[in-house]
Amino acid sequence: FRGRLVAEGDDLMLVELLTGEETQTRVPQAMQDEILMLLGCFAAYKVQHIFREGNQVAHVLCKEAYQRPGVWAGGIVPHAVWEKAQDDVHGVAHERLCKKKL
Repeated sequence: FRGRLVAEGDDLMLVELLTGEETQTRVPQAMQDEILMLLGCFAAYKVQHIFREGNQVAHVLCKEAYQRPGVWAGGIVPHAVWEKAQDDVHGVAHERLCKKKL
């Protein structure tokens, strides 16, 4: 690959693991090794945390993958994912919803 990469994720523990800020994790070692190997394919990379509301395309894509497992090929994107991508293109902001304390 050899380019530069900024990878954003809404799993704070995974981000902290990949940036060396966390050592204990529920992420299997083989998965950690594979992610780090892939990141190493780039000349430079940065891994940073983003809240789910700022990562809607990836969040909806993951939900779709759980509901409809398999491989999507030929440029076919699930409608729900396409809608979130269009929101991103148009700069739609998503509020961070916090649970109310009782």
